[in-house]
Amino acid sequence: MDPPSCRTNSCKTFDITYVRLKFHTSRPESFVIYKRSSEDGPWVPYQYYSGSCEKTYRKPNRGFIRTGGDEQEALCTDDFSDISPLTGGNVAFSTLEGRPSAYNFDNSPVLQDWVTATDIRVTLNRLNTFGDEVFNDPKVLKSYYYAISDFAVGGRCKCNGHASECVKNSRGRLVCDCKHNTEGFDCNVCKPFYNDRPWRRATADNANECLPCNCNGKSSECYFDAELYRATGHGGYCRNCADNTDGPNCERCLDYYYREQSGGRCLPCSCNSIGSESPQCNNRGVCACKPGVTGEKCDRCQPGFHSLTEAGCRPCTCSPSGSTQECDVNTGQCRCKDNVEGFSCDRCKPGYFNLDPNNPQGCTACFCFQHSSVCDSAEGYSVHTISSTFERGDEEWSGQQQDGSTVSVQWSPSRQEVSLMSENYQRLYLVAPEKFLGNQILSYGQNLSMDFRVERRDTRLSTEDLILEGANMRVAVPLIAQGNAYPNENMQTYVFRLQEQPGYSWRPFIGDSDFQKLLHNLTAIKIRGTYSERSAGYLDNVSLVTARRGPGVPARWVEQCTCPPGYQGQHCEQCTLGYRRAQPELGPFSSCEICNCHRHSDACHPDTGNTGITGFIDCSDSCSYCVLKQF
Repeated sequence: MDPPSCRTNSCKTFDITYVRLKFHTSRPESFVIYKRSSEDGPWVPYQYYSGSCEKTYRKPNRGFIRTGGDEQEALCTDDFSDISPLTGGNVAFSTLEGRPSAYNFDNSPVLQDWVTATDIRVTLNRLNTFGDEVFNDPKVLKSYYYAISDFAVGGRCKCNGHASECVKNSRGRLVCDCKHNTEGFDCNVCKPFYNDRPWRRATADNANECLPCNCNGKSSECYFDAELYRATGHGGYCRNCADNTDGPNCERCLDYYYREQSGGRCLPCSCNSIGSESPQCNNRGVCACKPGVTGEKCDRCQPGFHSLTEAGCRPCTCSPSGSTQECDVNTGQCRCKDNVEGFSCDRCKPGYFNLDPNNPQGCTACFCFQHSSVCDSAEGYSVHTISSTFERGDEEWSGQQQDGSTVSVQWSPSRQEVSLMSENYQRLYLVAPEKFLGNQILSYGQNLSMDFRVERRDTRLSTEDLILEGANMRVAVPLIAQGNAYPNENMQTYVFRLQEQPGYSWRPFIGDSDFQKLLHNLTAIKIRGTYSERSAGYLDNVSLVTARRGPGVPARWVEQCTCPPGYQGQHCEQCTLGYRRAQPELGPFSSCEICNCHRHSDACHPDTGNTGITGFIDCSDSCSYCVLKQF
């Protein structure tokens, strides 16, 4: 049969400070006070009382707890176990008495748990008698009984320092009126979103309120992360971050997202799955591309690459001389310069020759005096330069006004340059000497360069700052064309390419063949020398690149034509035997036609068409009449 007991039940945890009993009868010889900390928790001894501690409870009488010992140990004492008084005897138990950490209660979780209880029970194990149990008289023994006249428990609602009172909730249950952003029956947890540091009991010195998580406005949910707290001092780890954000504080974008430059939304990287090394981009939304791939999203091949695959893009196999170094991104077909063809742009178009990396058009048009469109680079020619450095005089350079009248040229022995002085805004020109003129067909596609300066910057440029004349044609170009700078007081080099292409600004546009015809019979080179009133222009280091037979740096731009029937010579400039000029006055530009001598001769003069001597008779033209040979 279980010993008699009585208990309190509050359904709410309390911090117990004392338990007081008052007995109507004499106090029991042995009894125990128990407590439990939850409704369904185990009963734990709080205090033993017995006149025979060792025998009854196997506890030493009037034991004590040493510093560092188990402060949740229940002790036993023979206090209050005496039979007297026979009525009205008190028993008082203090939960913290004899506990070494009692004076540091706020910092002792062990004692805080020790005083926590929802229920108190007193178990009465043995009566105090006058020894009548020895006689074992039932009638006498039945006169003894237990009677408690007062049972008091002192304590306060257990709210861990975060509430000053308890109130009843909607179900009538007693709960703490929690403060400091805490909640729970005992204010024993932080409210949702207040998990930036671990929950702590409030003390007299520090409220230890729960702090809100920092989610940068992207979430209203978080939990406490102990490892994060140890590392940073902030333990709030946000959940379900909005706007594609992530991280403990929703401070960064999700993987494969980046933050727009305004610092607002996180946008998807959208890296091309084939062309990018990773689906992750940098903080500007730019993806890391595979070899040969470009674009912010790695969605296309770089210039010079083609055929986007899992391995990246393949390099174009383009000739650096004939291509723009780019190719079709799908097929790899190279983008050729204007006068070049082929998958790799490695050959000249029909009618062109000399694949040259320095030629913006790639190849030069065959000249061949317009008799053939088939040519190749001639062997045996080397680079040659016609120049004027003015080291010993003006080298026969002359001055000329716009109307053709001459003006004097000044030569400076100290600066070794020539100059012209203007009296007004009328343009004066420096005219090249004979060595720069004549047949300069081998200068086609090459550079005419010079050093030039003006006395002051008041320059008024025109469309005719450099003039070429020949073959009854005239072309001109501004001084600043072809990437040249405005003239000033310092010597600058000006370079002009002698070739008819849209970007070279020669006006009027006359086409390749006419430009070559002009150079074949170049009659004048005029360089504008004055650009403002009462101001001089100074010229030095004039250079014309051409070619000549002989050893040296090969001049690959010199043509060797493949002539059709009736023509011969390096440039198809001659008629073959049996052919004559159809229009002798055109010289090598004239077409060749078969001699017609009415069977009196198989050949004729290639220029005049005359056949020469046939016995004593000279056949003229087509031998349509005879002339008596004079001796």
